[in-house]
Amino acid sequence: MKFNEFTETVRDGLAVLFEPDNMEVAVTRVVKNNGLILTGINIRDRNSMITPTIYIDDFYREDIQKEEIHTVVLRIKDIFTERCTKVSSDNEIQNYMDFNWVKNRLIYTVVNQSMNEEYLEHVPYIPFHDLAIIFRCVFHKGENGMASSTVSEDDLKRWHTDTKTLYQLAERNTPRYFPPVIDRITAYLKARNCLPAFVEDEFSGECGELYVISNEMGLNGAGAMLYRGILDMCTELAGDSIYIMPSSIHECMFVEAGKVSEPKMLADIVKEANDSVLHRQDILSYNLYYYDRKKHMLTTVTV
Repeated sequence: MKFNEFTETVRDGLAVLFEPDNMEVAVTRVVKNNGLILTGINIRDRNSMITPTIYIDDFYREDIQKEEIHTVVLRIKDIFTERCTKVSSDNEIQNYMDFNWVKNRLIYTVVNQSMNEEYLEHVPYIPFHDLAIIFRCVFHKGENGMASSTVSEDDLKRWHTDTKTLYQLAERNTPRYFPPVIDRITAYLKARNCLPAFVEDEFSGECGELYVISNEMGLNGAGAMLYRGILDMCTELAGDSIYIMPSSIHECMFVEAGKVSEPKMLADIVKEANDSVLHRQDILSYNLYYYDRKKHMLTTVTV
């Protein structure tokens, strides 16, 4: 079965379940980080502003049979029901129009600039080396995740504000919503039950201790390297200037610069991870960074 046929069959199955209850079911294509395009199903009460999007790409197989699609439809129905118990209320959507409500909920994340050129045409951002700092509004955050929305250029006009103001507010809010984590990479990964073998193999005795910068949720944690004073804290821990490897949008790794004889080896590890380990939407950068402890300056390393 082709993906388009699968998509329409799923949509039709959901329409049978939801449309008699004044619900609208529609297919949408969403551009995610690094240009990844996902197919989603929107299920919306015609009397509500809330439209949860459920992505269906992972449910698809080329050999899927029509009789299996009923199971997919029921699973999406269950996901929709779960989402509706957590999603923001219409009142919160109305609040989103009010900048006084929004300003304490603004945070930033970082993405790759060149891999998101089309996406960045529609959102306010600040260039940061080869990265872009973008902004989100947090509706609510809990143990099981959070609900948030990317700030668009239309939002900026609606709020009668500018990118500089967004950054000033997000700089204050982001560490509050997402406290930073700096730890040895082995401890960090073991705590999450995910210690890739290549990490220990590559760094055993060659580059000294390997550390990670992220946030407590481990979600979009690479942005933690922007927190005021955080890189100075990293150099204090390492005892020297540091090389920073942007290992994904969720975290960065760093090592003591004085222990690294060949920076190219670090750049090669970043490239290998991007090309063979990470999903496309999780890639942050192919570059290596250097933070000078004395100059308090971050630069991109040419190797």
